[in-house]
Amino acid sequence: MKKIFCIILTAIFMLALPVNSRAEALSAPTKVSSDVQIFFASASGSLSKNNVSPAANPVKCVFNPTQFAGKLQDCAYAGNGKLFAAADKLYLYDTATATVLATAEKPLRSFDVQTIDGGYILSGMSDSGMTTYIYDNSLSLNKKIAVNEILLEDFVVSETGVAATTDGKKLAIAAFGGLYLYDLEKEKLTTLLDLTKKSGTASIQISSLDGIAFSPDNSQIIFYGRGISIPAKNGENSFSIYGSIAANGSNLKITKPSAYDIEEMQSSTKRLFFPQIFTKANGTLLWLDRQTGEKKTLSFANKSEGRNGVYSSEQGNYVATAVLDGSLTIRVYDVNSGKLIATKVIKNSNSAYFNRIPRIYLLDNAKTAVVVLGASISEVDTLVSTFTFGE
Repeated sequence: MKKIFCIILTAIFMLALPVNSRAEALSAPTKVSSDVQIFFASASGSLSKNNVSPAANPVKCVFNPTQFAGKLQDCAYAGNGKLFAAADKLYLYDTATATVLATAEKPLRSFDVQTIDGGYILSGMSDSGMTTYIYDNSLSLNKKIAVNEILLEDFVVSETGVAATTDGKKLAIAAFGGLYLYDLEKEKLTTLLDLTKKSGTASIQISSLDGIAFSPDNSQIIFYGRGISIPAKNGENSFSIYGSIAANGSNLKITKPSAYDIEEMQSSTKRLFFPQIFTKANGTLLWLDRQTGEKKTLSFANKSEGRNGVYSSEQGNYVATAVLDGSLTIRVYDVNSGKLIATKVIKNSNSAYFNRIPRIYLLDNAKTAVVVLGASISEVDTLVSTFTFGE
């Protein structure tokens, strides 16, 4: 296991500037044998060393990857200020106390996490297809599910093709040929939508399902994907759709967003966000209230925003955008007001860090952003930066 060093940037004059105007220069020092290079900040914005900050400025959020062995490769929200971190193994990390709460063998390189009563569900693509892992709060594995084996004659093609009820007893599965509900206790599979039989409404037929999520009360399954018009229109290709269906298979609703191409669905506690395909991004973000299904849009400060990544907070109160142009500019928005509340510029002498979109995690209560650069680039060390936003 490689030794990991923590690099503390102490540019004192930068602390006098407001957080939305400071530039973090994540420049690497003399090359050392390490996997992660970081600096980290308390929620007050002051730099802290060895997780210690002045008594007047208690640390509310610290992300210290020196506690993880090996190269940091991925993170995911784990509820209440906690994050999953994938390095040499899977870590459950509490940003409020800066401690590792539990570890487990890393099941997947890339994964989606859903918090459930008493634990977590991790889903992602393995060599054998979509696989779901059910853990308790201490990361003891309760069950491993090979999803494609449940479907028998169908298969999941999207990494967001599995959603769990809040009690963890049922899974919704969006596959190539339909939408299914799987009862984990009874081991029973129910078909809610059969796309081979032209499922849809009177005006729209569903051609694919690319992502799903449950409503907070588990009564509805919300989805997005592609559809075609009924009757077919001459020269028209498939288009983005979103909609919902009751967990018993009734009350199907489908909406075609006007002049908007959905690339993915990001699930948060309160909202579902639908970033646009990067080639079509025009500075707007479509989102739905997860409880009511109400549709709204958020306008970014620049029409080019959204092409290099859109990132929602865990609870859905905030959204960040990334702009790559020889450096990284991050803008954070308050979803309720639609206002731009913070701008952060991150620079590094190694341009390789800005050749791929970053990974950004927004912690609602601490109002702190964790920015991960180079996690998917094997030739460079992972860089991590934190900054605060809002009041």
